[in-house]
Amino acid sequence: MIELAPLEERLALFAEGIAGRYFHVKPTGEFAGRRLVLADDRAALAGDTVYLPEQLDGPDATAYRVLTLQQLCHRAFGTGAFRMEVAVARLPGLGDRDAPTLGHRASDFERFYHQFPRPALASRLFHLCERVRIDTLMVAAYPGIRRHLARWQAHQLERQPLEPAFDLPGVLTALERTTLGEAPAAAVAMDGTGCVEPAAAVLAGVARTPGDVYDAAAAAVSLYQALAPLIDLSVPELVLPMEEEFGDPTSWTQREARLEDWREDLAVLDASLAVEMLDGDEAQAGDTEGLADGELRPEDLSLDALARERDNLARRIDMERSAIRDAIGAGQADARSYRYDEWNYLERRYLPRYCRLYEHRLEPEPDADLAKLEGAIRAHRAGVQKRLEQIKPLGYQRVPRLADGDELDFNAVIQARQDARAGQTPDDRVYSRRERVHRDVCAAFLVDLSASTDDAVDPPPPAAPEDDDPFLWGRAAPAAGDDAPAPVEEERRRIIDVQREAMLVMSAALEQLGDSYGVYGFSGYGHDCVELFVAKEPEERFNRRTLACIAGMKPKRSTRMGPAIRHATRKLVDSGHALRVMLIISDGFPQDCDYGPERGDHEYGLQDTARALQEAQAKGVETFCVTVDRSGQDYLKRMCPEARYLVIEDIEDLPEQLTKVYEALTG
Repeated sequence: MIELAPLEERLALFAEGIAGRYFHVKPTGEFAGRRLVLADDRAALAGDTVYLPEQLDGPDATAYRVLTLQQLCHRAFGTGAFRMEVAVARLPGLGDRDAPTLGHRASDFERFYHQFPRPALASRLFHLCERVRIDTLMVAAYPGIRRHLARWQAHQLERQPLEPAFDLPGVLTALERTTLGEAPAAAVAMDGTGCVEPAAAVLAGVARTPGDVYDAAAAAVSLYQALAPLIDLSVPELVLPMEEEFGDPTSWTQREARLEDWREDLAVLDASLAVEMLDGDEAQAGDTEGLADGELRPEDLSLDALARERDNLARRIDMERSAIRDAIGAGQADARSYRYDEWNYLERRYLPRYCRLYEHRLEPEPDADLAKLEGAIRAHRAGVQKRLEQIKPLGYQRVPRLADGDELDFNAVIQARQDARAGQTPDDRVYSRRERVHRDVCAAFLVDLSASTDDAVDPPPPAAPEDDDPFLWGRAAPAAGDDAPAPVEEERRRIIDVQREAMLVMSAALEQLGDSYGVYGFSGYGHDCVELFVAKEPEERFNRRTLACIAGMKPKRSTRMGPAIRHATRKLVDSGHALRVMLIISDGFPQDCDYGPERGDHEYGLQDTARALQEAQAKGVETFCVTVDRSGQDYLKRMCPEARYLVIEDIEDLPEQLTKVYEALTG
């Protein structure tokens, strides 16, 4: 058996290279839809994810590549573009059949299948024809996949020997084998119904001229007619359950594509409604003579009907979007996903590829008060800049043993004279030169975005007025007739606000220092949904967009630190810098809904985080944990290496304390 887990990232890169956009690759067991249940041995494309079997009985790992490419080709070659209106126009007599009313939100595939007395059989026949069409087009577009497809199909044929066909299920099995490369003559020889030969001829026609999805639908109609003698309408349909039960999301994928058409229709209606309202305003000042009290002009009736149509379509879109999300799961189109091990200290072993981390790009906060944020930078800049200047290199160092330079290198001159006297060829690199020094440092700042960062910062106690000394005068009271000034309610200041300001101050200072650095937030909920939010990558310059992205850091959900640390370690190692530093800024201990066997036991999370920090240290990454949790001493000393953590008593000191930590790590 071939395991999917070690191949996921390579298959995701393969899919991105083929499709030109990123697709997540996940095992079918992680399918998040509630209306569909994918069989463990099936492959499917749902939204932004390619689902593949967690284990595959295949000839080699290239079988996964075949399954991935097949799913991408369904998207590329227009399976989801099927529209019933076009099918009726292209397939004579299709719309004449009496079909049940399925409602506006039924997929076009469902409407097509219900044109037949046996909808489930029609569904299976269409998928048979569509698979032949897709495989033919796939091999034509990507010739390199031909031998891998042939090997995979031959392996499937070996798993199930050819048996005689005496009924409809037997004929369907024989047709399945012909689509896998079985010689039609062999299937016909084992046929006891007389239906295999004409049906196989239909499939062979699809392979010769694959056409588009409507040609596959036409072939499905022909197949249904060829198998008509075997269809007994008096017997309940047991050939194949419908999509909702069988777990094929093709119909939902088609509904997702149709949703885009509805959105375009809504945009057209919005534009038409705006024009009609403008015309109505101009006509309102016109002559209303001849209209009874309360009577509406024909133009008003038209406008009212247009508004109702627009509202109905908007409601239909909202309902359809919710139904699709419920069926195939919420999408993560703007993210990339990665798998990481987790340390189970109870069993003293790693859980391989147990956590899935989604990397999101933070978008600039549109409502951010950039002037206020810049003011926060200016407020701390003097102290931070002064301290960082102490670790800034002098700018130049003398490089010895050069072929030319501004001074003689006396050590090299002496060595050359000794070599000459010894009869050896002397080295002519006897000069030295002053050259500029570059700090080869890359830092990653990991900011905790758990829900608790929404808590308010403890305000400082109000200062007593100078003349309000109860030991000298007694407590001062307002003079008679004076109105006491109303207290000014200050804006609520949260932990996340201070964390953001600290990142802004450090970013501005490090930009002056010239060090590379990245700013990331992390949160998530559950081992399969750890989230890392990128505000700035090391190769990017700090600008107003970066400012707005850091301002977009907001409290999220839980704090699963282990995967976030491992992902940041990976980024730092890949950066290639000589000195790699990671600073984790948090407001509490690591915790998540399934971070250990018992939710209230935090030891599991502490041990996994400690192991992640050890892994980073082993890979040459210097780590440091900073917490604003005043009780953090208890767990940090068990989680972090000695002298590699800091508990900040006053959260407002965070920018200055981060500067001291950074100086100690990189100075």
